[in-house]
Amino acid sequence: MRAASLALSLGILVAPGLARAGAADECLARLDELGVEYERVSRRKVDVAVRIDGALGGVAYDSYNGKPLVIDCSLAYSLARAGRFLVAAGVERVTYSSAYDIRSIRGTRRPSRHSFGLAIDVHTFHAGDTALTVRDDYEQGLGDNVDCIGRPLTEAGALLKRLACQFDRSMLFRIILDPDFDAGHYNHFHLEALPWGEREDLRLYESRVGGAGAGGGAGAAATDA
Repeated sequence: MRAASLALSLGILVAPGLARAGAADECLARLDELGVEYERVSRRKVDVAVRIDGALGGVAYDSYNGKPLVIDCSLAYSLARAGRFLVAAGVERVTYSSAYDIRSIRGTRRPSRHSFGLAIDVHTFHAGDTALTVRDDYEQGLGDNVDCIGRPLTEAGALLKRLACQFDRSMLFRIILDPDFDAGHYNHFHLEALPWGEREDLRLYESRVGGAGAGGGAGAAATDA
């Protein structure tokens, strides 16, 4: 997966700067097109902070600490577009431990992308009465650059691996870290987006799904594995 190679650059990344002129309005307009319920808020270090008041792409995001989800608009857009992968898999709700959180990358003094509202750590995927946890259900060491999914032994493992591959190949996220990356990610997926003003990836993504406002359906999800 691209996560390992991109992660090597973490030590030299600079903090995101202020959003370029017009970027905030552009990003918020994309959320409006996708029907995201949000409120613009202000948070230190976050270019375009939004508080999410509803589902993102048909999926609810619940925090372990009960606080509302506050993230950068760019990450909100990526999660809203990636919601189709989750919905197609029957996932209605996810539980996360950390989103906006001013802190350093583990073992360094460099600011984490959580500090800028550009990352979220997802632990559990809820599909009906079933809860799939990255800690217990993700099967490590599977897949390669040709066959991303590999041969999971369980249905739960197959679903989580498929989601990881879809996130990774969707071009919606700058980086995805999972239990295969290191021991620190044994129990969650770290999903991280670029600041809106740096999102050249959107041109490629939107050319595949049919434009800025295209929602993408369950059928489209299979093409991103």
